[in-house]
Amino acid sequence: MPTKLEADQVTEALGELPGWTGDTSTIVRKVTMDDEISAEAIEKISIVANRMNHHPVVDRANSVTTFTVWTHSQGGVTDLDIVLASRISDVLRQHGIADPAQ
Repeated sequence: MPTKLEADQVTEALGELPGWTGDTSTIVRKVTMDDEISAEAIEKISIVANRMNHHPVVDRANSVTTFTVWTHSQGGVTDLDIVLASRISDVLRQHGIADPAQ
């Protein structure tokens, strides 16, 4: 079972996840990319998420794709969310979306 993280743990984890923001309730990354790249990235992310049996909420609007992650059953951000966020960032890099400078 995933472990819900304390505020300092989320802050520390976000320090290792460029472009991600959030708190103990959710973590979020917004990425500007064209529709074709977004669709391809979301498809790959869904494969990763299915393997983990853990899925982000994905919203696409006006060239901005937003990924929101939290563990419903734990009522906030868990270690599993940090792993998923890292894997989402990996897929984005594979599609030419660089990590933002911190």
